[in-house]
Amino acid sequence: MTAIDRLSPLAPAAALDPARGTTAVDAASRAIGDIGQRVLAWVGAVGGAAPGAAAWAARAGSGDPGFVPDAGVLARRGDIYGLNAIAGDLSARFGGTPTQEGDLLRALEGVARGAMVQAAGLSGASGERQIAGLSAALDAAQAAPAGEGMDGVIARIDAAAATLGRQNGF
Repeated sequence: MTAIDRLSPLAPAAALDPARGTTAVDAASRAIGDIGQRVLAWVGAVGGAAPGAAAWAARAGSGDPGFVPDAGVLARRGDIYGLNAIAGDLSARFGGTPTQEGDLLRALEGVARGAMVQAAGLSGASGERQIAGLSAALDAAQAAPAGEGMDGVIARIDAAAATLGRQNGF
């Protein structure tokens, strides 16, 4: 999708993938689930214990099966969680503007940052304990009083990021 496509009032030409969620609550929940899986994969890849990966998959659904931590991306200080791709996908699906996509990316970064503090800080704990904060963030996103569309997705992911921030003391 190009910037010109985003200015059109028409839906994107690509069909929506029903497995990825077509409502704001489903899309936000899926994005948070994917971020949780990716964070836990990185915790495991850098030598931490990630017993929460199986518990998180059971709680949030399986994440992106194609995601594998890439040390090369980390060395280049790149987008190690694939947040730009998640934001772009959601923006395309919900007809988001470039500004909304930027707002969504900032919210996703907040979730990823909070999730990493939780998962890495609790890497020696049980799986359920390791994902307790992520679960609370997912619950907050699902219960957020937000509408549909791109603004609803952003509001729900912001609610999750705020929940993780409060838990982590920032």
